[in-house]
Amino acid sequence: MKLKKIRQLIIKHYSRHGVDIDLIPLEIIGDNECIIFQIKLKPGTRENLIFDRASDIKTALQIQLFQPFKSGLKVCLAVSEKSVTQNSLWKMLTSQTFRRSKMLLPIALGYDMRCKMVFADLSEMPHVMYAGASNSGKSTGLICLILSLLYKNPAQKVNIILFDVVSDTMDSFEGVPQLSYPIIKDTATGVYVIRMVVKEMERRSQLDRKELLKQPAIICVIDEYLSFLLNISERKVVQEVEDSISNLLRCGRHAKIHMVLSTQNAAKKSMRVDINNISARVAFACAKYQDSITIIGEGGAEKLQGKGSLLYKSKEYPDPIQLQGAFMDSANVVQLVDRIKASNHDLSRKFVIPELEMEDPLMQELEIISSVSVKEKELADIIMWTLMHKTISVSQIKEHFSMGNRANEIMDVLCRMNIVTTKFSNQPRKVIPNSIEELTYETVNLLEHSGYTMEQIGRNFEDK
Repeated sequence: MKLKKIRQLIIKHYSRHGVDIDLIPLEIIGDNECIIFQIKLKPGTRENLIFDRASDIKTALQIQLFQPFKSGLKVCLAVSEKSVTQNSLWKMLTSQTFRRSKMLLPIALGYDMRCKMVFADLSEMPHVMYAGASNSGKSTGLICLILSLLYKNPAQKVNIILFDVVSDTMDSFEGVPQLSYPIIKDTATGVYVIRMVVKEMERRSQLDRKELLKQPAIICVIDEYLSFLLNISERKVVQEVEDSISNLLRCGRHAKIHMVLSTQNAAKKSMRVDINNISARVAFACAKYQDSITIIGEGGAEKLQGKGSLLYKSKEYPDPIQLQGAFMDSANVVQLVDRIKASNHDLSRKFVIPELEMEDPLMQELEIISSVSVKEKELADIIMWTLMHKTISVSQIKEHFSMGNRANEIMDVLCRMNIVTTKFSNQPRKVIPNSIEELTYETVNLLEHSGYTMEQIGRNFEDK
């Protein structure tokens, strides 16, 4: 790639889109394979246009890599005729940087635009949120986080709790020695486990510093935590779990407990727990600008292109840095997990949550939590009916669906799903979504899982 020629072409193509810039070469990576430019904006040129026009210019130039990115206060551009983006998790885990790292809980995040490995220390975060739209690479990011922790730390140093209620993303980790409890696949068990983690936090708060240092770190990963909360229909239990998670976020660090929360619906009003104590954020491609604002405090994640591309913000990186997230294919994940399972671990200090026995008094309460959960198909039918109206009331639900006071619980669920407004006096609730785009991922997923097509969902808005 000839530097002078590609520089002139880029400036020319941006100019055709009404974007006036200059390019200053900063670095050449490899054997002239990738060029890093600094972009200088000329008067009257808006920074966001650099990102907005990038995909068009990449297509026009017919090159593999054309990626604008922020580097501190600078706007830069990575350009290459070849695909030079690195994403190998295995390369990161076996690197000298990772092996010799003095980080207590190192995580392999990915590679920056200069193809340099970027690691982070979960113990310093001390909590992290992963967010992004469907198929953006968020689940892969969680897998890389878990593998980083398992590969580096035996059970005497790290214990892990995995919530996978919505999908089967984490099934390959079942049985690893570091697990404090079998992978949580249902809401009732999740409520029990959260209670046990809170109790452990309270126990550890009474230990002196010397004894606390001997305790293994506990990492609690809740994939799609909003969907997990949504599946709890008993109001008191929902509030208890929300308060417990917020409490763990606020005080967990002092007990060596770290929370990893993941969500696809990043609307600010939907967070449900106090995320102000989550200083580290990993934002994959988002559907909306507002989602990016919620996650990293500024726009940019909505413009990310390609699966696995992410913005990372933390105390170390107050200005988000763009990375290509680490990746390992499923077959190699299984092989690596099998190696971890076969290794020897000292389990004497491991935090173990006892599995519930059928005769345990808690079992009856948890069975009640499960039994009051609204059935998916019934809830989907009620949502479809709701979307055809401008307002609805509890009495209308009772009448139309021939049910009793359970309609109150269902109305609360609709409110938590941002389908209806909160209660005001005894007035009917306003139906919030006016188009299919305003439905959350969880809602659309529920409707499709219950047999409704996107065309059927869309028709409901047309009939309003």
